[in-house]
Amino acid sequence: MTKMNLLAAAGGALALVFIAKTGLAAPLSQGTDATIKAAATLTMVEQTHGTHRACRLGWVSRWRVTRWHRHIGVTNLPVRC
Repeated sequence: MTKMNLLAAAGGALALVFIAKTGLAAPLSQGTDATIKAAATLTMVEQTHGTHRACRLGWVSRWRVTRWHRHIGVTNLPVRC
């Protein structure tokens, strides 16, 4: 009788693995994709181009020259280092 209980438990666990693998994987992956896409559009950090707080060598269009500079303030004004 113990062999039958062991086989039944193993069979049930195997069936549960197959059901959980196919039944839960698809909805979870779709939900994850939707969450990632929503997070990309609803972020609090605005993506910008060319602004940085650390001193770097680069083109500053305001000065029309390549210099070591960093950006400060809300308007990201370039300042010499």
